[in-house]
Amino acid sequence: MSNALTTQQPPTKQIVPIGNRGIAPSSMDDLYRFATAVSKSGLAPKGIETPEAIFVALEMGLEVGLPMMAALQNIAVINGRPAIWGDAQLAVVRSTGELALFEEWYEEKGKRLTRNPMAFSDETAAVCRVQRQGYEPAETAFSVADAKRANLWGKAGPWSQYPARMLKHRARSFALRDQFGDALRGLRTVEEVQDDPVATARNVTPPMFVTPAPEPEPTPEPAPAAEETQETAEPSDLDMRRQAIAEAFIEVGVSFDLFRQWMVEVRKIDVAADSFAELDEALVGRIADNLGPIVSKAKKWVEGGGK
Repeated sequence: MSNALTTQQPPTKQIVPIGNRGIAPSSMDDLYRFATAVSKSGLAPKGIETPEAIFVALEMGLEVGLPMMAALQNIAVINGRPAIWGDAQLAVVRSTGELALFEEWYEEKGKRLTRNPMAFSDETAAVCRVQRQGYEPAETAFSVADAKRANLWGKAGPWSQYPARMLKHRARSFALRDQFGDALRGLRTVEEVQDDPVATARNVTPPMFVTPAPEPEPTPEPAPAAEETQETAEPSDLDMRRQAIAEAFIEVGVSFDLFRQWMVEVRKIDVAADSFAELDEALVGRIADNLGPIVSKAKKWVEGGGK
């Protein structure tokens, strides 16, 4: 019997091919290797930084036909469930090859508008018309009155900044999910899930820190109708930074009232605003330049009962 020791060679890593749509994983190991690389790169979207979270997002994207990098950019995890951004939702449906008709427009009292509305009444609506091959066309509308019933109209954030686009995304989401539920695997849009009445955080704010919702203000009289051909103004850089700050804090369960309380009690900074959308430019700059650590500290303060 030989006493010679045999040296075991380390396994050779499998070569993962790269095609015209990027890396093409053929196993769970391939997918996890890619997820680990993304995690180490620091380029993963906020909320899905770990290899395991990235792995799940990639798998969800692959199931609906998104390439891996597209999945990373267009799959978000809200309340522990994946959701898809509205533009990617339409891309998934188009990729099926079964979208025979797709139209979107705005209406005012049943009259079709040529451009985005600039003034809104309860009868201002976004309409989406969809036809799947082999089926009759179907229309879905979402109006300002619908948004008011859902307590969305005038809500701080995108509903206040880009109301026309939010109406359009809601009508689109309903229409596409009605006709292509199988292709979308039941995924709702991020724009829709973010408006759920529950907190968009993994850890729900303790009840002792929940601030009662303010009484709704009276709906202002609609402004005089503008020319239908006028384009909606593009959001400013300051508005976009305010929105990013709002989304970051809300995602971890820190409402604006909790944010303001934390700033006063811990940071010793008086916040002269009633919403994230009204933060002054100087404070926005200080927060945006160090957003991740600031959000993390505020979250820990809330989870610790305000200590």
